[in-house]
Amino acid sequence: MKKEKSLIVSILGAGSWGGTLAWLLSSKGIKVNLWTFSNEEYNAIKKSNSLLRPVKIKLNKNIRLTTDLRYTVDKGNILIIAVPTNAFKSTIQEIKNYKIKKDSVILSATKGITTNENLRPSQILKKYLPRNPIAVLSGPNIAMDVVSKAPIISVIGSTSVKTATLLQKLLSSRHFRIYLNNDINGVEIAGALKNVIALAAGMSDGFGFNISTKAALISRGLTEIARIVVKEGGKAKTLLGAAGIGDLIATCCSTNSRNYRVGFSLAKGKKLKDILKSLGQVAEGTETVKSMISLAKKHKVDVPIAQGVYNIIYRNKKPETELKNLLERQPAKYEIEF
Repeated sequence: MKKEKSLIVSILGAGSWGGTLAWLLSSKGIKVNLWTFSNEEYNAIKKSNSLLRPVKIKLNKNIRLTTDLRYTVDKGNILIIAVPTNAFKSTIQEIKNYKIKKDSVILSATKGITTNENLRPSQILKKYLPRNPIAVLSGPNIAMDVVSKAPIISVIGSTSVKTATLLQKLLSSRHFRIYLNNDINGVEIAGALKNVIALAAGMSDGFGFNISTKAALISRGLTEIARIVVKEGGKAKTLLGAAGIGDLIATCCSTNSRNYRVGFSLAKGKKLKDILKSLGQVAEGTETVKSMISLAKKHKVDVPIAQGVYNIIYRNKKPETELKNLLERQPAKYEIEF
């Protein structure tokens, strides 16, 4: 593999996170091909000469914007997939027939689980691109916070030390510190399921509850995530790190979190379709909750917070009703069981 600054990184997806990663890498002098599937988005970015999300950031000479997926894939030594979860599988199926170099590293920056098959991005990559080294990026990384140049940490999950170390060097900067974790299952599942708990956290604040209520919600939500992580082959200790409790706290507490904002608006009595339309972006938790409930049933584990979120979104239950149901549940014998 080439030296860092001679690498060409191709990022698939020009949304908030894809744009943030393009800005981060290009600021280090690394050449970036940034692909968007939308001609409308392409024209808007070109017209303003700025990334649109998470905030308007002027394009620099190191970013090449394109709608040509084949070119983007063929030219990259590193492929970063930052498309929404519902587009991840179809994107990988399309690019698998392109000229992807066998030593090209593929990094998933997508946090979610496909709802039809309950497949995570790493599982899709292993299925369709089995020859390539893969990794996942996760952690407490609200896009708006990263571009503010505040001190931020993140995690590269990979079973390959060589792959993880390469990506650590590539993405690390003075304000963006990368840690490594070989528990790709735990890193990835925690990053997906935390969005469901963030919906509930937004509702908690929407009801006007205090920080003690939020802390209770986060701690019980982490237990629900842990039950599924362990059953799916992940490690409980991963949840003590940035990809676990770190990401959960950030997403549950930041008003810049899309899932938090959706939950907050639901508690205020707004309709989901109107909230999502106003948001203008994907809130992954609204889909991931279906997979979380499906996995909980598969492994016969209890996830009452996630079930309440599911009932509100897909069974048209009132948030007040689900809150009442949660509070009236029979207390568990032990605090931590998974």
